[in-house]
Amino acid sequence: MSPNGTIPRRLATAAALGAAALATALAPAGAAQAATPGQFTLCSDGYYSSYAEFPDRHFATRIVDPGTCATIGVSGQSKDIVVLHQANGAVIGSFSFDDATGTGVSTTGNAWSAGYYRW
Repeated sequence: MSPNGTIPRRLATAAALGAAALATALAPAGAAQAATPGQFTLCSDGYYSSYAEFPDRHFATRIVDPGTCATIGVSGQSKDIVVLHQANGAVIGSFSFDDATGTGVSTTGNAWSAGYYRW
């Protein structure tokens, strides 16, 4: 051991920096963030690609690959129905939201046990 404790302090600092870097790397792509009015954000935080369909508007988002997000602008309707799908078309779930407040949603799990949460 060094007489003034320099080596143990350096090791402790290196360990803390390593832990912080690991926590940052493991944070999901769609880590909860505040919804923005007039925007819809879809993050594929599971192990499959996903997309969101807006049946009343007759359009859908692009397919969002795992670990990435896509944001689109939505306005003109007070309530929207959103149907979440896996890239193969399988339905994950659906919900309604007010485009004036915006919303974010993350798909989770894997292809045989898919889920989602809103933020």
